[in-house]
Amino acid sequence: MTHATYPPESTVDRKGARASAVVAIAAIAVVALLIGLPTSVSTPHGPSSAAPAPSVHVTGATGAPAASSVARGTATTPEKAPAPASSAVFNPPCYPIDLGVCVSIAQSTEPNIVPPLGTFVSATEPNSTTDLPLVIKSRVKLDWPSAAHYGQKSPILLNVSANLWNGDPYYSIYQGDYYHGANPQQVWNGPTVYSSNASGYIYWYNVSIAAKTSTNVRAFFPGETVTWWIELTYNVSYTYTHHESPHFVFTYSGAWPYSPYPGSNQYAGSTAIFQDVQLTVTPTSPNWNDSVSLVLNTTQPDLISNATIGAAYVDLSETNPLGAPQASGTLTFPVVLNGAGVGVTSTSVKVPASYAQTAGSTVTFVVTVYDAAGDQLTTPASSWIVGGNGSFLSGVFVDDLELNSTPTSVLAGFSMLNPGLPVNLTLTSRNAGTAISSAEIVAQITYPILHETVTQMTPFTRVSSTIFQGSLPGFPLGAFVNFTVYAWDFNQRLEVSPQFGYYTPDFQTYDPVPEQNSSFFYVLVYDNGTHEWVNGVQVQVLGAAGSFNSVGNTTLGLSYPNQTRNIYLPLLVAANASYRITVFDPYFVPSGSSSGGAVSISVLALHSMTLHQTLAQGADYTVVQEGNEIVFWLNSTAPAPQKSPSVPGGTVPVAGALGIVAVSVASVPLSLWWLQIRRRRKEEEKRVTL
Repeated sequence: MTHATYPPESTVDRKGARASAVVAIAAIAVVALLIGLPTSVSTPHGPSSAAPAPSVHVTGATGAPAASSVARGTATTPEKAPAPASSAVFNPPCYPIDLGVCVSIAQSTEPNIVPPLGTFVSATEPNSTTDLPLVIKSRVKLDWPSAAHYGQKSPILLNVSANLWNGDPYYSIYQGDYYHGANPQQVWNGPTVYSSNASGYIYWYNVSIAAKTSTNVRAFFPGETVTWWIELTYNVSYTYTHHESPHFVFTYSGAWPYSPYPGSNQYAGSTAIFQDVQLTVTPTSPNWNDSVSLVLNTTQPDLISNATIGAAYVDLSETNPLGAPQASGTLTFPVVLNGAGVGVTSTSVKVPASYAQTAGSTVTFVVTVYDAAGDQLTTPASSWIVGGNGSFLSGVFVDDLELNSTPTSVLAGFSMLNPGLPVNLTLTSRNAGTAISSAEIVAQITYPILHETVTQMTPFTRVSSTIFQGSLPGFPLGAFVNFTVYAWDFNQRLEVSPQFGYYTPDFQTYDPVPEQNSSFFYVLVYDNGTHEWVNGVQVQVLGAAGSFNSVGNTTLGLSYPNQTRNIYLPLLVAANASYRITVFDPYFVPSGSSSGGAVSISVLALHSMTLHQTLAQGADYTVVQEGNEIVFWLNSTAPAPQKSPSVPGGTVPVAGALGIVAVSVASVPLSLWWLQIRRRRKEEEKRVTL
């Protein structure tokens, strides 16, 4: 702390001093009425308090240095802020502190701690590491030859008192002295004379509320509330007249805007913590085996004061239903300060499910959180009781459970979705005391182009005991999806949702009138070894000299030229050009090879692809064209005439059959087999419900 020692005041000429004081007070009262200075205000006790009016007292002095007689100016009009000598001089609003004297900030880049005229509290909250230089501007010269630069005989004195965020006084007369500047032996500098200043404020003196002392010790801290004022001393014929400006107030930024400590200027009582930070507990009523998420966020007032979370932790204790201690521990919220010492605005920690293994147990927690400056807040003790699992109450899905989807149109009706768009589902128990044991999505996906319907079962993922999440992947062109949700409670009671459905457009719907110079085709891959349309097979469509290159993977055996990074959005190719189609199936092992291989063929893409032909045939594969369908039939030669490939559910892989009929083996038994496949295909078409 910086201390200054005042030389003792002389007691000579008290009568003359009193007379001078009366004259000075009368003059100030006149000026106050003219320029709007308050004539009677109270001493401030915090940021919202009014500052005291200027005060004057007079002392005589003997043995003082030769003094120049300084006459106090007499104003007949309200005070005006001084105008600079040139446009290059920074000239902010200047607050009158005495007749013909005002104070302002010194630099355009510094925070303006000088409040607007008529108020005494500045809303500006500077950083505590920032110097705050001030300029005292006067119409008359305030100093005299050999004038002191500190103490009670100094013509200018900066006084600062302060209270820390926790209410402790930091600079006060109770600690010995106020703050006067970084160097208490050199409080002011100047004057700089602007003789051409039209307003008459030509003498400019400098003082500064410096962030550090002359010994490089930090002088102020985040959240510290500062009260400052200027004391002027006039020397007239060895008589010193002291004048005190209004007391101005500001608060340094970087700390919680509210404090729970009495005596602090930011005091807000025991609820201060919930004005400084927001704590969210999810779920508020956990059940067995639930983890609990604790989230800390800063508030809007923190944004104004630049307060951030610097550190936080939570103390936990668990007692069983009989009140006996069961578990305890401390969890730390993850926080990393940046290089400037700024913390975070949000952080979270998860209380593990180990604290929810006994129904009826009580978990008590206390959160302690610090701002980046180290100011501590502590929540009152709070608790939750671990619930049991319960059971579905009504037995009706829509009464016991809530299902939401993204996109929302999926649950609203049979809607059309873009190819590749996934569907996300959230299942929530309507009763916080009823836990969901497990849930799954049962979906039937139909592809008319394949004349195939498959069933997929996808489990939900547990978020909490009452919230589960699941999803259906995006599908390619021409898919019809119908699904239901199955959910079980811990008593293995099953509830089934209504059926929902959606579809993706076929190519004709997606692009009804393609350009005449464009073409489009499908690539189908069937594994006759497993009797399935193959998922995840890599398909590449390559144009001449690499002019076109599309790489994707099959979904239930289906693929087509697609857009980069989106394998389901179709991409037209140039018509009347040849394309190399390569299919790589790791489970397709060509004859004479010991590892997976690729099958490549060339296709002439026309605007209207109507040909039915065999494109390639090997010992263990066949590739045929059926209009705009290019069918790869792998891991088998043509079957005997009386047999056809079987698939799950009893449906027939028609496109695979098309590949076989295109084989150039023109025998009557094979033709009869093809007719049988066509007949079964027609029957299958009648059974498919879209």
